Amino acid sequence: MFERRRWLALVSPWLNFWFSPFSLAQLALMRIGVGLIALYLLFVTSFDLDVHFGPGGWADSGAVRALDPFAWPYSALNWFGTPFWTWAVHLLAILVTLAFMAGVHPFWNGAAWLFLAFSYAHRNPGVVTGLDTLLWLAVFYLALTPCGRMFGAMADTEFGRQGYRTAPDSGGGPHWEGFAVRMLQVHVAILYFQGGLEKLNPEWLAGSAFWNPRLVETGLPAGQGLLRAVPQGSAVFIYGAILFQLFFPVLVWLRQFRYPMLGLAVVFHAAVAALWGKAPQHLLMLVLLLAFVRPPHLERFIEWVFEQLNWPPPRRRGGV
Repeated sequence: MFERRRWLALVSPWLNFWFSPFSLAQLALMRIGVGLIALYLLFVTSFDLDVHFGPGGWADSGAVRALDPFAWPYSALNWFGTPFWTWAVHLLAILVTLAFMAGVHPFWNGAAWLFLAFSYAHRNPGVVTGLDTLLWLAVFYLALTPCGRMFGAMADTEFGRQGYRTAPDSGGGPHWEGFAVRMLQVHVAILYFQGGLEKLNPEWLAGSAFWNPRLVETGLPAGQGLLRAVPQGSAVFIYGAILFQLFFPVLVWLRQFRYPMLGLAVVFHAAVAALWGKAPQHLLMLVLLLAFVRPPHLERFIEWVFEQLNWPPPRRRGGV
């Protein structure tokens, strides 16, 4: 009995880390944010759909095919190879995205969205960007959670500060759905660390990364003149970005440093989006960072927003 209690004392913190409760409102906000950004990407794609994915377009050129060395097993856009079919698949992707954002069977619509998203990527890998891969990651993890149970067309749970636990009748057992949320957090932390490691090269460490001719040519931007006028500021930003990305995966797990690191993340993404102009990608990262906010704090913030906007307060009940 003593050995069993000792074993449980050792294992319980580990299980509580991976299977902790979370906020249904938190997941719903992430679902809506991810859905809006995915819808924006599809809307932008519509303007050059035939050129990028249609028959006879760039997707059929030898240069683009060379980017895709694998014999991918499918792409729904290749099934019939007509302009009508290309637009039919695109409209279907828009409808699936709307359904996922609205919380209509997010698991099945998330799976359908991933199938269609990979169809775009397999049809023309030359147009895949960092925003695409982040969306794949976000939809995959959210589809494994009950993100449609609140603030959606099929919501079955009312908003309430006491109702964020997803399995109140589990008798104190593990919250299995929480594993997907924790994996999302770990994956985001790894992305930051990877970004910091990539910057540990002579150019970044010398503080001259902003003056790479290719970077300046492809668009530094709006702030290029300011950075040239204050070169010390660019060096501070470069070293600050490296340190932030390297230490975020460690400090964000410590309660006393979590919110300072999340605040730095907002500053970091806002600054990079202003310099490089990739606002949707950085906005998506901020949406994913909602996973790190403690559930009671997020729900109190939602109530505060409703009060400031003079909207009727969210309906409440004691539990899920």
